[in-house]
Amino acid sequence: MSMHLPIDPHDFALWLFDNLDGPARVGDSALWEGRLPENFDFTAVEKHLEDLPKSLAGACRADTRTIGFHPSNANVYEDIGELLGVASNRSRIPARFTVRDSGFTHPAATTTETVPEPIAQYMDAVRLLSVLEKLADVRNGGLLFVSSHEAQLTILLEFSQDDLRPLASFPRFAAEFSSEESHADQKRSVIRTTLIEQFRPQRIVTMAQVLAKFEAIATDARHSLAMYMAEFSVAKVKGEVERQNLDDTISLNKILSDIQNQLLALPAAILLAGATIARGEILRNYAVLFGVVVFTVFVWMMASNQRHSIDAIRDQMIRRKSTVERMPVESNVSILPLFKTIEDRVTRQKRTLSFIKCVISAVVIATTLAVIDVNNSGIVSELLARAFSYFADTISRVSSLQN
Repeated sequence: MSMHLPIDPHDFALWLFDNLDGPARVGDSALWEGRLPENFDFTAVEKHLEDLPKSLAGACRADTRTIGFHPSNANVYEDIGELLGVASNRSRIPARFTVRDSGFTHPAATTTETVPEPIAQYMDAVRLLSVLEKLADVRNGGLLFVSSHEAQLTILLEFSQDDLRPLASFPRFAAEFSSEESHADQKRSVIRTTLIEQFRPQRIVTMAQVLAKFEAIATDARHSLAMYMAEFSVAKVKGEVERQNLDDTISLNKILSDIQNQLLALPAAILLAGATIARGEILRNYAVLFGVVVFTVFVWMMASNQRHSIDAIRDQMIRRKSTVERMPVESNVSILPLFKTIEDRVTRQKRTLSFIKCVISAVVIATTLAVIDVNNSGIVSELLARAFSYFADTISRVSSLQN
């Protein structure tokens, strides 16, 4: 029959997937094999495959009508993991590629076609790498940023599917730092300093680590660049610090308000447990204890989560303070005192959460002792009475000896 075979290796690889019977990967290799149906001219297909560039052809067998081919050599991949398995794809986006498990081909056929999230994240990661490449001091298989002999960082072009993530700040970051028409040296200095400080004391990191910390990197870089653009305007920096401190104060106040309902329920839980525990009701008493433990664990976990939020606010505040400290002394002397209030508030909130944890721990301990005491004929009360009597006698004897 007459055949019109695609002359582009990428298109022909897709044609093979569409027309071969049972195409399957051979082991863990990049080779795929499938049987060519009888209604196609085997010799013509085999010759066409061998004549195409990019080493698409694999071993073919006429007796079984088996066609072997390497789709990844034509930028046709089974999934995003296979796409990233090709080293060159981690430093540039192929002009055209297909990821079969998502049914997506780049470039998209229409402007309205939705790019699957993993592929969009992959493309943003490579575009971020290209921006950093322009700003790097040396490009030698990796990206080298050098501030001094002691302060330098190498970024290796290594990341996998598991390292991909949304880069919400990337469009703005790219707009500010990819253009070299103005302030090119300042931008290069900002990125160099930001990356070195983010990963200090490490001297070698991977692109996977950069992706994981990108939002913090972008935030610090934007703030530093803004200070450059304002030529270290003390009034502007001071206003920014005050605004961010106010935001942090609001966030700190919200931390305790988010769990205040659970904290208000704590006294009620104590009263309910005390009123419910009764002699002779062993199962009910243990059920009450179990309920108190579950409630306490829930409140403990919420307090721990809020502690992490406080730590995040503290880390942001420390980074802002270190940025101000790098300013000239005559400029930062009026700004650094602004951090004292927020530092004190962070300390108070951490102490408050620690106190809450101690209280709920005491509730569990007290309830446990009460249940044991009621279910075991007052054994805890008896032990406490003996202990109190022993210490009272000891104190009395010591007083007598002293007299």
